[in-house]
Amino acid sequence: MEKRTCNRVPLKRSNVDKFKSILRNGQYRTTHQGFALDWHGCLIDGQHRAAAIIETGATVTAQVTYNLSPESFAAIDGGRVRSAGDFVAQITEMRQSNANVYAAALKILANRGAGIHWTRWTSGKLTAEQLQELVPAWPVEEKRIVHLISKGKQCHASATGLIVAHKIITEVWPEHIADLFFDGIGEESREFVGRDPRAMYTNTMINVNRGVVSRDSVQQSAQAIKAFNALVSGDSIGTLKKMKASGVKIVTDRRTGKEIRQEYLADRYPDVIQPAINISEKWLGESGLEPNR
Repeated sequence: MEKRTCNRVPLKRSNVDKFKSILRNGQYRTTHQGFALDWHGCLIDGQHRAAAIIETGATVTAQVTYNLSPESFAAIDGGRVRSAGDFVAQITEMRQSNANVYAAALKILANRGAGIHWTRWTSGKLTAEQLQELVPAWPVEEKRIVHLISKGKQCHASATGLIVAHKIITEVWPEHIADLFFDGIGEESREFVGRDPRAMYTNTMINVNRGVVSRDSVQQSAQAIKAFNALVSGDSIGTLKKMKASGVKIVTDRRTGKEIRQEYLADRYPDVIQPAINISEKWLGESGLEPNR
């Protein structure tokens, strides 16, 4: 069993300790719920029980099911509630921490694709079946995720937001153009002078988030898109403001002098500027537009 535990779901120590206590107290009972292995020999159910048996050296009698489809993992009720990140790790074989970020980005992208308003893009839960469709629909290489996690830490920005922005931008622009922005934020932005959008984005994130990596994924994906638009169009930007959600404010009626409630609409999520424009050399220079940069 120890050699066959090859899924990427991390052990929850409290569950392992629970089973170890059961084993040591002689309370383990053989039931229909034992262990399951897929046709690659990977343990896809019973990971916590197996770890407890290995660590205690106990001998038990248990049911073992062999040759299940690897996709059966999605339908198995394991020792803990599996998250979207767990399923993404199983589907992609990414490290769990990277899969968690990717899964969060997939939820935002799925809600956006469903036409849900941006204020609700982080709502809801994705099923294993949905994730099996979303991963090939919105593919992101693990090295890209690692790169954007690193950039997020340098800017104190949401890595999930950066992944979302990258996927939305590359719906319109080729990756080598998008990377002119994403590769230039964070520590690399120090080389840029004036109000270069990459430096402005980095400084805004650091100042607004005050030394803490932000989890405001949707807002920061929008801010990244605004900065990218300015980069390729040659515009100057100031502080990147957050989008406002809809609400109600109290204003004074000029005619009566009375206070009244006034509703206001949410800001629009920014569109990516279209490639029909000629890319400005203002921030990029001639060499910055070469595909192999």
